[in-house]
This record gives sequence, C-alpha cells and structure tokens, in this order.
Amino acid sequence: MNKDDLNYFRNWFSDFSASYHYDDINDQRNITLKEKHTKHVCANMVEIAEAHFNSPNDCLLAEAIALFHDTGRFPQYAKYKTFRDAISINHGLLGAETLLKEQVLVNLPAEEQTLILQVVKYHNAYKIPNSQTTETVNYLKMIRDADKLDIWDVFIEHFSLPPEQRASAATLGFPETDGYSGSLINCVYDKKMGNLKDVKSVNDYKLLLLTWIFDINYEKSYSLINSRDCIAKISEFLPRCDEIAEITAVLSAYVREKAAGK
Repeated sequence: MNKDDLNYFRNWFSDFSASYHYDDINDQRNITLKEKHTKHVCANMVEIAEAHFNSPNDCLLAEAIALFHDTGRFPQYAKYKTFRDAISINHGLLGAETLLKEQVLVNLPAEEQTLILQVVKYHNAYKIPNSQTTETVNYLKMIRDADKLDIWDVFIEHFSLPPEQRASAATLGFPETDGYSGSLINCVYDKKMGNLKDVKSVNDYKLLLLTWIFDINYEKSYSLINSRDCIAKISEFLPRCDEIAEITAVLSAYVREKAAGK
C-alpha cells in the first residue's frame, strides 16, 4: 500500500458515508457520530502504529484498517436504526462484506486485501479467533485498542451533552436506571473484561466500558488512556457511592502501572 492508495480510500469512505446522510436530525446525529468516530480512531491508530512499527507501509495499512473498521455501521443503521449488533447484524461481518461488494480493495496486493478484510470482520469480536495469522492478530489488537480509546472519548462527550443533543443510538437502547450490576463490579476485581450480555442498563454499559481496560494490548494505548484520564471521566457519570469510588481507584492504578510498562 502507498499514500495514493490511502488517499483513494479516504475519498471513497467520505463519499460512502455521505450516501447515508439523512434529513432527519436524529438519524443524521447518529451517522455523524460514526463519521467522527472513524476520524478519531484513525488518529489513535496512527499514534499506536507509529510507536510499534518501523515500516511506513505497516503504518499506512494500520490507518486504512481504522478507516474501514466501522464501514458496516452505515448500512446497519440504514436498515435497523440501531448500532446494537445483537438485535440487528454483526457490523464487523457486514463491513467486510460491504468492502468486497464495493470492490474497494481490488488494487491492493491479495495479501493486503485479505488482512484488511479479516481485521474489519473480527475487530468487534469478544475475543480474537485463534485461527488468525500472527500479522492479522497484531493489527486486530491495534484496532481494538484504537477503537476503545475513541469509544471512551465518545461517551465522555455524549454524557456531557444535554439529553436532547445526544445521539439516540449511542447507548444501544439500554434504559436509564439508578442501579447497576454487581457482576460487572466483580469483573473489575477479577481484572477481566465484562460481557455485553450482562448489560441491562446505561449504568451497566458505563461499567462495561470501564472493564475494557483489561482488553488493551499496547503500552502506548495505556499511556493515552492515562493522559486522557478516561477512567475518572467515565466514572463521573456513574452513581456517587463508595463502591464506584473504590473500583475507580483500582482501575486508575491499573492503567498507571500498564502505562509505565509494569
């Protein structure tokens, strides 16, 4: 891949996403959310890739993967009006299928096409499949970090807005309630990522986002989490109680240690 390829992909993605624009303000707010998300994930991916790779080509591939990772979100929303895969369609699989259908990657070497498609297909899997090559796994870990980094920022911004200005699909249709799940609290103490199937409310979803720090792969990613103060900022939108304060402290300490290479 070269810079001309990446510029072509940027132009294609801009036209592709624009084809899903709406006159309805709420629908368009959800599409804009994903357009901005893609831009920010690309920036995160470049930071992580440049800290990890020595080859400019590897960095270009990383940015192309970030550009394409949520391609499936646009046709997903058009058909189902949701970003919740469990009640619609797997957006990673749909993204790979869309790239094939649109023949976006045909001018790339076959091995680069395969790599991009596999990473797009599995970037949102709960766990990385064992069947993937070492190179594919490397890029999968990278995009998963870059994706989470912006999702945290998206939700910090989302909950800072007045309710009437929030993108309606961002919280996947979960209800706003006062409580939260003890099973997700336990995930923090067990140092493991929570599962979406255990989420019953928006507060649970916030806790799930916090447990994602146990699925981060690169020291550079932890450094970015630490410098952006993601844990404390998300915790601000959870109930004010001793239990939340305690897990916030546990999570923050964990991030600081990982960012320091421990």
